[in-house]
Amino acid sequence: MSTSHKLPPWDFRRGIATARVLVQLGLDKGAGLDALLQQTGITRQMLDDPKAEIEATQEIQLIRNLLSTLGHPPELGLEAGQRYRLTTYGLWGYAVLSSPTLGDAIHLTRRMLNQTFSLTRNVAVQEGDQIIITHMDEHLPPDVRQFIIDRDRAAITVLQREILGRPLSYTAFEMKHSEPEPGMAARYTDWVGIRPIFGCQQHRSIFPVALMSEPLPQAEPHTARLCEEMCRKLVEARSSRTGVAAAVRDRLLRTPGHIPDMEEISSEMHMTSRTLRRHLTAEGATFRALLEEVRSTLATELMANARLTHAEIAQRLGYADVTTFIEAFRRWKGVPPSEYRRQQGLRTSATRASAFRTLVITPPGHEAASSNDAEADAA
Repeated sequence: MSTSHKLPPWDFRRGIATARVLVQLGLDKGAGLDALLQQTGITRQMLDDPKAEIEATQEIQLIRNLLSTLGHPPELGLEAGQRYRLTTYGLWGYAVLSSPTLGDAIHLTRRMLNQTFSLTRNVAVQEGDQIIITHMDEHLPPDVRQFIIDRDRAAITVLQREILGRPLSYTAFEMKHSEPEPGMAARYTDWVGIRPIFGCQQHRSIFPVALMSEPLPQAEPHTARLCEEMCRKLVEARSSRTGVAAAVRDRLLRTPGHIPDMEEISSEMHMTSRTLRRHLTAEGATFRALLEEVRSTLATELMANARLTHAEIAQRLGYADVTTFIEAFRRWKGVPPSEYRRQQGLRTSATRASAFRTLVITPPGHEAASSNDAEADAA
């Protein structure tokens, strides 16, 4: 479809993965591909290109096609949202999964909204001991509004479950629309884990502020395995490994947010660190080289595809502080990370976040991280 008209401010470009999710939902329910793609400007070739991007207006037209083709079933938004898994978001999903706390994950999500495929606008505030997130949909076309609010809120609950390893304990879950038929009301309750309150002035999700500082387990098994496999393939593409070296490198990738040391890995492999070092030497490798290989690959990819700050990358790669990471990056690339970003034309972490604003909530340490990144830019 033509996008030559002036686009609304929330219509930032997004990855093709969201279109693939919606198209697959339609195909699974018997819709034809041509009917789903009509007037969207999305082609079959784009669906097969992981680097393709679309405008939000194209996604909205795809949603219109999906609804009209399937007869506007009321549960379709919920079903769509439940298909957006953490791994749908690529390396950004790994970055979220490796966040130390729920507050850090929410902070990253609001900054990187253009990688979450959300079309709603969200505002998070703290009132007393509660966090209140308001999901605003007034800017959306009325004919797709219900689908999108259901899709986006369902997708959020899926992400929360995957990064927490369990459902988030909501205090209340409020919806603007009137109470639906009993069967649909039950579906909402099953999805949220608490009976929603219907007929409210706004769509709001409310949960205890104490959850913001809760450490994330990085332990949802299925998602963690998929993230590990994605990162393994990424590193494998840069440098092929076999034998003990491959096993060590894969172990370095297995636990998002925690890169183990040599003693930990050798213990897991039921050998001493001296024996492990001897095996690696026989294969022409060293533990330090494997660790540098993993860290340098993930650092450049997180910079390009998750757009984390230097401090956030350092944290996820197991560095004690951002200065040590910057020194390592200079050793790998010959330039500090700030200069590398400029050379590669990469945007900094200050990406478009207007659709999700945090008014009061700032996870501990982020002010320091910003200061450290300013120092890195001056390096």
